[in-house]
Formats: sequence, C-alpha cells, structure tokens
Amino acid sequence: MNAQADMDQCTDCGAWLPAEDPRPEGTPRTPCPKCGSTRRIKSVAAHIKAGAELSADVTLIIGWQEVDRLLEKNEYAAALLVAAVNVEFVLEECLAGLPAPPKERHLCSLRSIHGMLSSPAGSGVSLASLFRLADWYVREQKLSFSPVLDSVEPLKALRTRIVHERGDFAKITQLKDPEWTETCIRQVLAGARAFCHANG
Repeated sequence: MNAQADMDQCTDCGAWLPAEDPRPEGTPRTPCPKCGSTRRIKSVAAHIKAGAELSADVTLIIGWQEVDRLLEKNEYAAALLVAAVNVEFVLEECLAGLPAPPKERHLCSLRSIHGMLSSPAGSGVSLASLFRLADWYVREQKLSFSPVLDSVEPLKALRTRIVHERGDFAKITQLKDPEWTETCIRQVLAGARAFCHANG
C-alpha cells in the first residue's frame, strides 16, 4: 500500500479515494464507494531541502492529526482504531520489499502473509499477522524497528477487541472498561505514534 498524490485513504476499509479537502465548511465528505464511511486518513508527499546539498522525499500519513482530534472529543476507541491503521501502514511499508521467508514447514503461514502483502490485488493482511511477520524479520536480524516492536502490542490486542466485539467499542469510548483508563489509552497511542514516526 503506497500513499498516492491527491488521494486520501478510507479509515475503515483502506480504499484510496480522491482528496476532497479543503472543502467549504459544512459540506459533507463523499461516502467511500466500498464501505460508505466518510472518515479519511490524509496523505501528503513533501519535498524537503536543507542547504544546497541535502534533499529527501518524505511521505507522511496525517492520521495523527485525526487521532488528536478524536482525543479532544473523548472518542477513545475511534482514536485507537485510526492509530492502528497508521501502524499497519508503516508495517506494510517496512515489510513489503523484503524477500519471503524460506520454505520451511513452520514458516508456511509467514510465507502466506508475505504473499498476500506482495499481491497487487491488495493484501487484506491483519495487524496481528503483520506483527507476526515483522517479529520474524526482527528475530532473524533482517529488519530493525525503533522503538522496539513490543511497544505497540497493546494496540494490536485492543484493536482486535474493538473490531470483533461491538460492545468493547462503546465501553472503551466511554471508559467503562477498568483495564483501559484514559491514561492507559494515551500511553498506548503515544507508543504507536513513536513507532510510526521512527519507522515511517
């Protein structure tokens, strides 16, 4: 999955859609044709120059602005889901160009994940499976992440609960789950943000 010029990404299904912002205030965003969501991850490409000798092309996901906006509105579960999408994007970008794991029996599922990730038809790979693949590359010293990959493990588990159990979305949004206080959620989001900024 690569950021595309003048395109935003649907937060819910990941489809690339034409950018509509800036748009007149109060004008609704066009629903995603795949899933109907109006939530977007903003993407921009920037060219940075310093002095006469150094230049770099940088691709940024502006999803963290959306995370901050959701936190201001106390929409914690939605903020966690957006952060998880950002982590998935960074992991896919880091893992997409790597060679597939060898054809050993216990690595079959990792090869399958790698195959889906490399498929031009779109990966459909889950955050949990991306973490498994990334963990293998880290253990085999073929890839390094900073900060350590474990720092966003709670985000993976919580995203899975939110996605698969509708009641968890409401509980976490309203902070009725004793395991997920506002402080805990903000720590998980800070870890995810640091991971994305360090590796994106």
